[in-house]
Amino acid sequence: MGKTSKVVVCGMKGVGKTAILEQLIYGCVNLKSSFYPTIEDIYVANIETDRGTKERVCFYDTAGLEPPLTGPPQSPTMQLTANQVLQRHYLGFAEGFVMVYDTTRPESLDVLMYLKKDIDRNKDKKEVVMLVIGNRTGPDDVNCLENTCSKASNWCSREKIRHFEVSAMDRPSLYEPFIFMTTKLNPVQNKTAFPQLSTLSKLTQKNNRSEAM
Repeated sequence: MGKTSKVVVCGMKGVGKTAILEQLIYGCVNLKSSFYPTIEDIYVANIETDRGTKERVCFYDTAGLEPPLTGPPQSPTMQLTANQVLQRHYLGFAEGFVMVYDTTRPESLDVLMYLKKDIDRNKDKKEVVMLVIGNRTGPDDVNCLENTCSKASNWCSREKIRHFEVSAMDRPSLYEPFIFMTTKLNPVQNKTAFPQLSTLSKLTQKNNRSEAM
């Protein structure tokens, strides 16, 4: 466990970002839990990778964004208000983004579509890890839930982003997306250069011996 990875958790207000983090890290969220609107909170946790190692991750729980009035993005140059975009300082240091929507609220997926475009335009060409989480908040309007999840899955396929469906009330459902994120942020170090250097050293020693003879 070496560096601390920085991950921003973002999305529309009221979709369960704080509940997901509280449940993932502390396992204390239930149907009676209530949360105040977030301004910014920071959580630090040791998260397991798919290799079984644990890595330190700093999660930035951000203020919820307002939904756009026009539905999905109509124009890449469309101007958004300050409460519809992620604050600029997050784009400077974030290595990963967890984008959350509510499976029963289609407008929360529209927010992520704008959010993804905004991150792509302003992340200074650096590589970041992104994933999308659909939070199942209740049984209301099953048809809407299915349509929103299907739309999200198709959008994520086009954008080449992993899509997960979870429930903040079900802690085990949260493990897979965060293990995926932590694994991507901490890839296995490439050691191929060392054998090459070793081979070069052996060849040099062999040539030196040949010259001495």
